[in-house]
Amino acid sequence: MNDWMKKLKLRLPALILLAATVLFWSRYDRYEPVGPVLLESPVLADGTNIRGDVSRSNAHFTLRVPPGGKHARIDFPLPAAVEYEAIRVRARIKVDGVVVGKYPWSCARLLLAQYDANNKWIPGHHGLATAEGSKDWAGHEDVFEISPNASRVVVVLQQSGSAGTAEVKHIEVEPVRLRASFLCWRIIFFSLWLSLAALYFRRCRLQHRKLNVLILLNVLAILYGTLMPSVWIQDGSAWAKKTWAERSKPAPAKIQPAAGKPAPKPAPSHEPMDWFMGVEVEAHQMGHFVLFASLCFLVYLSAALERQHPAYFFKVGFDVLLFAAVTESLQFLTLDRSAEVGDLRIDLYGMAAALLVFLVVLPLVRWLPTLGSRKRGL
Repeated sequence: MNDWMKKLKLRLPALILLAATVLFWSRYDRYEPVGPVLLESPVLADGTNIRGDVSRSNAHFTLRVPPGGKHARIDFPLPAAVEYEAIRVRARIKVDGVVVGKYPWSCARLLLAQYDANNKWIPGHHGLATAEGSKDWAGHEDVFEISPNASRVVVVLQQSGSAGTAEVKHIEVEPVRLRASFLCWRIIFFSLWLSLAALYFRRCRLQHRKLNVLILLNVLAILYGTLMPSVWIQDGSAWAKKTWAERSKPAPAKIQPAAGKPAPKPAPSHEPMDWFMGVEVEAHQMGHFVLFASLCFLVYLSAALERQHPAYFFKVGFDVLLFAAVTESLQFLTLDRSAEVGDLRIDLYGMAAALLVFLVVLPLVRWLPTLGSRKRGL
């Protein structure tokens, strides 16, 4: 018992700073308004591109999809949004019996879509909320950077699942900018975490571990993914979109307009947006799963090779879980990333998978040194 209390005290500074980071940054508003509200409590007449069963009553919109029926959607144009660098979107969403469709992202969604002068969708961070199943009213909020190439910005309410009802209310869109105090608070918290990292790096004695190089590389990969600016992800998505478009089948022949009539504007294609949203989400989740599965497996394997006491493995599991919570909380300190409980849950799944794999290979790990000693004896 005394040994466990001693180990808990060693981790107490990290637990305290973790709690302080989550409590402070979950309440601190890093943005401040810089202009008039662009959209607030819209009505059905304000919407465009209305599809399916969309209605408004009791100050909220309802999007219904009967089983096997047509998807529901409504867009709200934001003409003045292109004049600002960032806008914040707020809304409350409720879903009832929303069934995911063909793709994982085929469900109730609230998006911000941006299009260039050629009416082509601009890839990037645009998803505010994705919901499925049955959930009561919940608030959602996100800040989006407006692309310099954007000539049209719209807020999209969509129910693209195979069935169910989605309700949205209290929609509000306003231009924002970062507060001047944000940089100061970031420096303070980063300094505290760097100090703790230096303290625990000495205590973990990584240089004495069997797989120290692989473990260190895995940790650096996790930190790199945690602190990576989302603009790098957007650039990668844009490159992938361009490559995919070049390899896709050619577009159908253009219809010639009648004499004296202007050529109709092409309708925006939402298929690339849906496809790349799914790819980004799946790649993000897979990255969390693989990185923490590999880290947990390497640390367990190293402990086994070092012939550590069985109790040591429980400590290792707790330390990896604590590291997952810390790395997720560090996203509060980034400019355009946010901590999510769902990511931490995926980390846990990866750790559980690593434990199962380790238990399978553990007899082999114990058998190999015995085999080597037998050969030396012969």
